[in-house]
Amino acid sequence: MGNASSGGSSRTADPAAARADPSTPEYWRAQGDAHAQARNAAFAASKEAYRRGDHARAGQLSREGKQHAAQCDQAHARAAALVLAQHNAGRGPGELDLHGLRVKEAVAEVEKAIAAARAANPPQQRLVLIVGKGLHSADGIPKLKPAIEGLVRRHNLRVTPGVPNAGCILVEFVKPSERGWVGNVLAWVTRGCVIC
Repeated sequence: MGNASSGGSSRTADPAAARADPSTPEYWRAQGDAHAQARNAAFAASKEAYRRGDHARAGQLSREGKQHAAQCDQAHARAAALVLAQHNAGRGPGELDLHGLRVKEAVAEVEKAIAAARAANPPQQRLVLIVGKGLHSADGIPKLKPAIEGLVRRHNLRVTPGVPNAGCILVEFVKPSERGWVGNVLAWVTRGCVIC
């Protein structure tokens, strides 16, 4: 059958080995998480030093916290880039697999995909966003799917959850006149213009 990493998946038989290999998203997620913990500890220590009146030490710890915050962001950005490359290798411009991304990262990628679809010549008509069912989310409650659906609706695009399967969202780039009355009402509601 081959090894667990031969199929382009970022998951390997040994998670500890993946976290030790800089070519894997797990490595960069672990780095990002470590920097996040160091950031939080530095900011907490800075606050305590300031409370004690040691302003020089508080400033030093605050700078350390900011440095860890920047390193955290860089590590998670590298992890996201690796995840996207792995999950979208061989996919056409009409599909985007967002599995393994955090909500903030996925939102940024969908914004880019929408802009690219609108700028394409001829304009792209459809986009399938693969968001999953939330099985790997805390308590099995999806975070990615509702966030992406809301984002796409704010762009006044037609959104059909569950197409072509339950873990996907179909986005259609249609003119306002093609959205139908339901689409127009939803666009109106999302702009906050409802008078009750």
